[in-house]
Amino acid sequence: MPHIHLEYSDNLPSFEAKKVLKALNLAFFESGHVSDLSDIKSRAVRQDSYVIGSGEGSSEAYLHAKVSLLTGRSLAVQQEISELLLNVLQQQVPPVAGLQIQICVEMLEMNKETYSKQIVK
Repeated sequence: MPHIHLEYSDNLPSFEAKKVLKALNLAFFESGHVSDLSDIKSRAVRQDSYVIGSGEGSSEAYLHAKVSLLTGRSLAVQQEISELLLNVLQQQVPPVAGLQIQICVEMLEMNKETYSKQIVK
């Protein structure tokens, strides 16, 4: 807990997924909403099959982060986290001439009563 799933379109030139994931993790931790940096698990998936709008042309790209948190955080806290991570993504993905990039953050709640976790050492 928490988990960050980042999907992005394959038409983002020089997108460095690992660098972006590290920036997201660090910002999330430094916000104070997570007590242990190693609790944040993030991953990225590059999408090569997608359609934005009508699919006419290649002038659009996207990044979509899904952030899964255990239940119990207020709506205000979830909004704060969402805005924080959106800002990080905006800083990590510079504008590209001729390309409109949609950047989104979606907050999801995982039921605390049904979430299971085990650390194997």
